[in-house]
Amino acid sequence: FFARAGPTMRVSLPRRGFLARLSRRWCSGTAVPRDCYAELDVPRAFAVDAAALRTTYRRLMAEHHPDRHTLGGEQEQQEAANRSARITHAYSTLVRPHRRAEHLLELLGAPLSDEAAGEVVLDDGFLAQVMEARFEIEDPDTSVARLGAMRESNSSAIDEVCDQLGAAFDSRDAGAGLNEARLLTARLKYLQRIEEAVSERTDT
Repeated sequence: FFARAGPTMRVSLPRRGFLARLSRRWCSGTAVPRDCYAELDVPRAFAVDAAALRTTYRRLMAEHHPDRHTLGGEQEQQEAANRSARITHAYSTLVRPHRRAEHLLELLGAPLSDEAAGEVVLDDGFLAQVMEARFEIEDPDTSVARLGAMRESNSSAIDEVCDQLGAAFDSRDAGAGLNEARLLTARLKYLQRIEEAVSERTDT
């Protein structure tokens, strides 16, 4: 479904026209103020063990759930509720690859949404394919079978980008690796939006 990278175009958000609206809609993010890795006491890296992360989350929630502090004072109960909320937020961030990549960029001082960090260079062919995918997904005549094929292809593209992101974040050349990570994170966000759009169509 998605072809290999072709010619590139420099993207400074926000941009004008349809691609600008598409980019803002499908590639915007919000700052996460806390270190989610520290909150869960896991190593700061893009590659995570999902099963181990889930086990850690459950253990911490069992320890800090407000129901375990019903005999404590009002302050203790509020602190437990606040900690539980932070733990849940951290897990929700790190368990999703696109949010994990965004968060890691923020922690490294190069948030994707920060224009001061530099322009994101995206393949113009890729952006055209994203537009085409969006039109096809929203077309009521697109069959369930076709949507399933699109999801399968898109999932493979997500896996490939995630592998590349792991290598980029681990690069010994910190500057080049960070630039590559920003580009790949932008690409991953588009792919994630396609996944969500297909799910909306097939789940209704």
